[in-house]
Amino acid sequence: MQLRSQLRHHSSQFLRLITLFILTALLVACSAYAQDAYCPQSISVKQTAEKVPAGWTAGQEKTPNNLAGITFYDGPPEQEASLVYDKWTKRNGLAYGVWSFTPNSSSGIWLSCRYAATNVVLSKRLPASTSECTVTYNPKVTVDGYPEIQKIACH
Repeated sequence: MQLRSQLRHHSSQFLRLITLFILTALLVACSAYAQDAYCPQSISVKQTAEKVPAGWTAGQEKTPNNLAGITFYDGPPEQEASLVYDKWTKRNGLAYGVWSFTPNSSSGIWLSCRYAATNVVLSKRLPASTSECTVTYNPKVTVDGYPEIQKIACH
């Protein structure tokens, strides 16, 4: 009788652990999807050296270039009208930058994504209705000298 009780207790704990694991995996997957909707977490680039010094050879690393930073712009990035966050807070070891925008602005709000070890930048115009973006940073982890971006959420 006592053995059955212990088995029921252990199987119940095991089911809770499995459920917790599945929920955590789903949360991570959803977070990664939300992140990629704004900036891909990493990209692969093919760069070439314009002039290789005598005695040297140029090659390619096969590691992906991880997201290192973002910039919001009022208008296309080539106009260089970058925006500074409206609010910066720190909580539970993370930092949060909040940018507020005027929806349906004529020039549009653009997001540029910078990547480590490359000068390739990905940019796109955000939906016209976007009024705010919050970027979550982990200052304990750096990518190319910048705090790691954990999440980008806009609405």
